[in-house]
Amino acid sequence: MSQKPNNLPSIKRFITTHSSDGESIFLSHAQIPDYIPSKPISDDGDIALLYTTVTNPVSIDDENDIAIYDEFLHTSPGLTTSLGTVLRTIDLRPGEMTPMHRTVSVDYAIVVEGEVEIILDSGESRSMRRGDVCVQRGTAHSCKNRSTTEWCRMMFVFLPMLKITIKGHDMSEEVYDEQYDEDSPGGEKPMGGKPEN
Repeated sequence: MSQKPNNLPSIKRFITTHSSDGESIFLSHAQIPDYIPSKPISDDGDIALLYTTVTNPVSIDDENDIAIYDEFLHTSPGLTTSLGTVLRTIDLRPGEMTPMHRTVSVDYAIVVEGEVEIILDSGESRSMRRGDVCVQRGTAHSCKNRSTTEWCRMMFVFLPMLKITIKGHDMSEEVYDEQYDEDSPGGEKPMGGKPEN
């Protein structure tokens, strides 16, 4: 694992709302800070929660959504929520990759900085550069920082989806005990890893 500190810029997230007169304004920094603190995710990198909702359509009456988001800043909702949306960033250390995993969600994955390899449990992969987008539709996948010297950043929008059934099995949120490893004997890619128990 690279010990190079995360040198990517801190993220500022601005939230709009309405004044008592009905004018569009920015939410006070005192209410929710503009700077988003990131938290470590194992040894792979850092994660930040930029916003989340718990209903669809979203209810913004009395700033209920802001109160819920503020609560989630202190108690993370997990990667996704079952009925709402999640906006987050993930920064990966040089050469690191996430475990192979599946979420029951449609994810818009956007590379913000660096170059990322998206790897599926079938062994297929695609390289993504800054500005590229991958639409994950409930598929098992892993993300790898292709650089051995620089951090990378991805932004994810997680959208709820209906239950997905494949070959008669209901899929659920899973983390697999195997992941793609190009340095493994024979350079083989695991096919459809098994969920951890």
